[in-house]
Amino acid sequence: MRRALVFPIALLLALTSLLGSAPILLAAQQATPAASPVAGAAPVGDPAGADWLTYGGNLYNQRYSSLDQITTSNVGQLKGAWTFHTGIQSGATSFESVPIVTDGMMFVTGPQSQVWALDARTGKQLWSYVPTIEALVSLPLCCGQVNRGVAVADGLVFVGQVDAKLTALDEKTGKVAWSVQVDDPRAGYSETAAPVYYDGLVYIGVSGAEYEIRGHVQAYDAKTGKQVWRWYTIPGPGETGHDTWPANNDMWKYGGGSVWQAPAIDPALGLLYVAIGNPSPDLDGTQRAGDNLFTESIVALDLKTGQYKWHFQEVHHDLWDYDTVSPNVLFDVEMNGKTVKGIGQAGKTGWVY
Repeated sequence: MRRALVFPIALLLALTSLLGSAPILLAAQQATPAASPVAGAAPVGDPAGADWLTYGGNLYNQRYSSLDQITTSNVGQLKGAWTFHTGIQSGATSFESVPIVTDGMMFVTGPQSQVWALDARTGKQLWSYVPTIEALVSLPLCCGQVNRGVAVADGLVFVGQVDAKLTALDEKTGKVAWSVQVDDPRAGYSETAAPVYYDGLVYIGVSGAEYEIRGHVQAYDAKTGKQVWRWYTIPGPGETGHDTWPANNDMWKYGGGSVWQAPAIDPALGLLYVAIGNPSPDLDGTQRAGDNLFTESIVALDLKTGQYKWHFQEVHHDLWDYDTVSPNVLFDVEMNGKTVKGIGQAGKTGWVY
């Protein structure tokens, strides 16, 4: 994925409504409600309420709020309530963080994987986490230093770091509870997506396909940081999809397949839906003949085991960097008198799949 570099203003405005950087689903049909496993967990298919508990608003990634205080008659009266200065202003960075709000606390991230806990009503800083990242400027990062947000659950705040770590912080103090090295940042691996929590597990994928990595998605035990499973976005010998890579070289070992966005989850089906990005090299396909699965694809995995279930590839043998970078969105629709579960993804091709 290639983006223009953005020089951010070093402040954050808290607004009455929370809108993220991903597409907002507009649908006539509301998803069928499904019960959350524990009190205070992110809603599954119900709209978000006073709290915004997960990156996509709910586990379906619908980004829809049920709040109704803002109307067409009073929206013109909105004003800034407070301003929080992050103090971060540097080249090759951008702010893409989706604020997570729970129990009056707001959690926001910075481009170098900082985390700030704020009083959501006043903007007062409660604590901050600034990771020590050695040789940050020399790390091979695409595209720039960026972080899209945190997950919050079980008294912990989970953040992916640009040095390819997943870190859990104490929700009340910001102290590190555990931190694991997901992969080697010197080889091009990084963490830029917001993790997603569900039922004791934290899910996150890796970025870095521009540097000939082999992408993967993994689940970690939220309490301990122990890896529960890992699934590679580029299949190896004997795995489904391996025959879409050349048999006369080892390009599958360096085939890319970043996971730029937070996955969607359907607990009723027990599935995790991952959007996978570009192959590597992204603009030169001479060494990677074939469809190059599972790049440019929507892939469904088993929540508990990471086992592959199905996929849909949007672009076969991509040569244009049309990577799948928008979050998957789940929804229910009525068809022929029956409720059918659906999934949508807005591709770089200009199509919604």
